[in-house]
Amino acid sequence: MAVPAPALRLRPLTLMDVLDESFRLYRANFPLLAGLAVGLAIPVLAINLVSGSAGVLSSYYQVVTSPLTATPPDLTLSNPFAALLQYPVALALIPFQTGALFAAAAAIVLGTPVTIASALRAVLRRYWAVWALSIFYGLAGFTLLCPPLGLWLLTRLSMLMPVFFTEQAPIGTTVERSWRLTDRAFWRTFGVLFLSLLLGYALQTALATVFLALAGVFPGLPMVVRVGLILSLASLMTQLVQPLFALAVTLLYFDFRVRREAFDLEIMAYQLALARGTPS
Repeated sequence: MAVPAPALRLRPLTLMDVLDESFRLYRANFPLLAGLAVGLAIPVLAINLVSGSAGVLSSYYQVVTSPLTATPPDLTLSNPFAALLQYPVALALIPFQTGALFAAAAAIVLGTPVTIASALRAVLRRYWAVWALSIFYGLAGFTLLCPPLGLWLLTRLSMLMPVFFTEQAPIGTTVERSWRLTDRAFWRTFGVLFLSLLLGYALQTALATVFLALAGVFPGLPMVVRVGLILSLASLMTQLVQPLFALAVTLLYFDFRVRREAFDLEIMAYQLALARGTPS
């Protein structure tokens, strides 16, 4: 019987270990993770383009670049009904956009087989629970109006998705587990979240600068096509860095479990039991 092996040796990780392993795992699983991140952004992006948002933005662009000769911007969407469609589609995709990368990241770290389809199925099986957790975390974000409280609360709740998909816990237990795992580890958790977001933003900016510059100077493109291309590239570059954050948070979750619950020994015992053919 094949024994599943984690993608890395489960052990206590330093902050730099978390970031290094996040990049390594992303490179090793780039088609899967990038495919998930980009694929889930395409429906809303496509609706935006079909609605005529590129035409509206091109009118603004002409006003900004040629204020003396440009006509007043046309704010009328060519397909307003398509624009209305983006809201229900965006709401329906929230659980997949929030949870699919974490489902894939947990499977990758544990060494279990995962595909784009299996990650989406993992979300679909508990669709409404993921939706509720996503909305709950989004509502908690309003506490950022008081930054110290908001940063503290969002940091303490940052383990929600790794707990949910790894432990298959109900919603209440998921919140409790996130709170317990981050107890007495606020600054460590905040440091990983902050640095992973910062590195992701730097990478996104670097990629976007290159691709947007190419789109901006490519000769012979009509203005609407040029703006549509810039809009698409900006959106996709944003999505491409999301897996790094999901991996970093998932690795931090396993680090907490190794340090506090000897999860590495639990995995070793499970593998040994499988190798000997005994029930776990």
